[in-house]
Amino acid sequence: MVTLNPPPIASIALLAAALLTGCATAPTPYQPATNLHGYTSENVGDGLIRVSFRGNSETSRDEVEASLFHRMVDIAEENFAGSFTIVGRETACTTTLRTSPDTACTYRQSADAMFPYYFGVYELNSPWHSKPKREYEAVATIRLSPEPVCGDYADCFVTADARAAISENPA
Repeated sequence: MVTLNPPPIASIALLAAALLTGCATAPTPYQPATNLHGYTSENVGDGLIRVSFRGNSETSRDEVEASLFHRMVDIAEENFAGSFTIVGRETACTTTLRTSPDTACTYRQSADAMFPYYFGVYELNSPWHSKPKREYEAVATIRLSPEPVCGDYADCFVTADARAAISENPA
């Protein structure tokens, strides 16, 4: 039996191509969460639904917030709601800086006035050797209504109008 072994240079080139392809990233698409990125939703009681969208480091804050709104509209349509009201929302940024091969400095910036930053591992004397990696996560709590009327509520959206706005301005 003859065994064919590929030349070492060809093997190295194939490995390098595979590694480079694996490193290429694109913004997180609008999809259910996989590996922490994408959307999630859950009923939290009292007619409230918590919705979130987390993007990878290639997804801008605006794209994350647009995807969150898109998910809110989808949930309203799935539940035959005429309108929905956002009763709470926040967008947070998690930034990671590689400080050495084994250590990273990670902090989370939040809109919470009392505790705006959460620090993880931090090295004071280590220079930051990498570009900051920022990931945004937007979270909202919504209440659905069967009526397609909002009145004077600022954070209320008629489902059909919201869908039309998304269709006019696709992300």
